[in-house]
Amino acid sequence: MTKEKWCKTALTPSKLPGINYSLNPYSGCAHACKYCYVPNVIHVEREKWNEVYAKINIPTVLQKELRKKKKGIVGISTVTDAYQPAEKEYELTRRCLLVLLKKDFPIDIQTKSDLVLRDIEIIKKFSRAAVGITITSLNDEDARLLEPGAPSVKKRLDAVRELSEKGVYVYIFFGPVFPDIGVDEVGRYVETFIDAGAKEIMIDSLHLKKGILESVLSALPDKKREVFRERLKGNYYYEILDEMRDKCKGKIVLREAF
Repeated sequence: MTKEKWCKTALTPSKLPGINYSLNPYSGCAHACKYCYVPNVIHVEREKWNEVYAKINIPTVLQKELRKKKKGIVGISTVTDAYQPAEKEYELTRRCLLVLLKKDFPIDIQTKSDLVLRDIEIIKKFSRAAVGITITSLNDEDARLLEPGAPSVKKRLDAVRELSEKGVYVYIFFGPVFPDIGVDEVGRYVETFIDAGAKEIMIDSLHLKKGILESVLSALPDKKREVFRERLKGNYYYEILDEMRDKCKGKIVLREAF
């Protein structure tokens, strides 16, 4: 059940690459990703981060703030997902987009949800907009283990395809890269992302902050848990990254997230 709260600020300065401001219409996230590092960053218990609060006044606060803000790129969904299930009811992200559009602030949305397609006609009106769809696995069963509240992989790939077909700049956020992905699978991932219409791939490693490894391993069956443990001892991420660079060369832009 989504709870409601009032916020004092809408935009916060961001140090993330390519983003000037962060905008998060919700606090907490119902996608309940086992690898989420946000609880570590903002110092809340992992279980409590699954409690979602809608910042019901954020469109109004945003409108006031934009009067004084220097134009810059607004990253939407930097510590939560702006298109998680609560957005269907509250439409806070949609309303914030309309506010940003009036001032034509550039936007960069990152989400795991195909609900972003609802707002495609608004997004298309921005002079500069990008949408990143997070995909960590091409296997739905594996994805559900570690992202139990997120939409299916198929829905996400379909969202990439539709965004691309409608002329929206769309990229794949391929991260975190899990240890059970083999080097021999990289080519299939790259071709799948290209076929869906992605303009670039942003790749990221698994950030093992305090409690994250335990959270991830607890969600896995025994066999997969052992694979994770074994490959985490080596440099699996850099093996995948090197292969990604090779497979993407001349086909699609590849960037490291951080």
